Amino acid sequence: MKKNILKFILPIFIFHAAYADFSAEEILGRLSEIDRISQIFLVNVEGSENFHPVEFLEDGSPVVPGGIILFSYNIADSPDKLKKYIDSINCFYAENFRPLPFIAVDQEGGEVCRLRGIVSSLPSEKNVCKNYSPYEAEKLYAAQASQMKALGISMNLAPVAEAETDSNRIFLGTRTFGAAPEAVVYSMLCIKAYEENGIASVAKHFPGNANSDPHTGAVEIDLSAAEVFRNFIFPFAMILRSEPSCVLVSHAKINSLDENPVCTSSFWIKEMLQKQLGFSGLVISDDIFMGALSGSAPEFIAAQAIKCGVDVIMLSEKKFLPIAQSLLHLAETDREFAVRLYEAEKKVLEFKLKKGIIKSGAE
Repeated sequence: MKKNILKFILPIFIFHAAYADFSAEEILGRLSEIDRISQIFLVNVEGSENFHPVEFLEDGSPVVPGGIILFSYNIADSPDKLKKYIDSINCFYAENFRPLPFIAVDQEGGEVCRLRGIVSSLPSEKNVCKNYSPYEAEKLYAAQASQMKALGISMNLAPVAEAETDSNRIFLGTRTFGAAPEAVVYSMLCIKAYEENGIASVAKHFPGNANSDPHTGAVEIDLSAAEVFRNFIFPFAMILRSEPSCVLVSHAKINSLDENPVCTSSFWIKEMLQKQLGFSGLVISDDIFMGALSGSAPEFIAAQAIKCGVDVIMLSEKKFLPIAQSLLHLAETDREFAVRLYEAEKKVLEFKLKKGIIKSGAE
């Protein structure tokens, strides 16, 4: 038993010792070009028992993402097995002197519950709002966070912070807490519970969705600017006061305000989310392989998203190296893009340091 524990602990201890006392900039300076850009990708992986990479450079060195999103098939049938798998991920990264990844899941509750049977039962957001007082709901989410942290998970792609309206009710179903007052109150306490118990929360999907499904096709919101501000922007402005670590931006086009999907819109990310609403945390794209973006190449979408303020590109695919190489090529010829790319890489490492995923000597 002790040997098995040491198998996982020793490489991680050595890794932390190697990076002790280093800032995000200094860590970036010690990484190769491909390992730096890998930080901005949140990617799915293979297996549920022992981690192994699926991409390699020509010299045989592995290429691994800065963040890993676990889907149902990555999650074994017991907490011990899942923890062992996550330990194997961290061990591989540490042995290869890569900054440890943040490990994310979609644990919203109800139908979207990746950890079903692994942690305690989590009702849907709509169920929580209807049947739990704010005090009870906060305790519920705090317990979820404690269990997730014990497994080695560091990020939950939740809550769905969108307020329910006629324009999104069919698509969101039970995934939303309800209309604006309920969405604000319960999203804020959910974020607070996760953050205070060691799990990075992700308020999504900024600023909102329509009744069409972005997984399968284009999403267009045909509301007036006044309706968008009342139904979408104002609730998010309140919710962001609870300081989620991350915001996930949608693929919707909101025709009254900008012609681009939100994830490739400077107006929505730089002007509205960051400048007007004051959000300074990580901005994460939704999966760029969704049907809503199928008219454009993923390399183009990723580049536009980074230019417009996205820090982390999410992929449901397991291979991100071609996209990373395309971005590096663009950075060679576009100085402004290179600066923005470096900023995103730095923000990811600052997030990891802040959350203790990688540790500085000050901790």
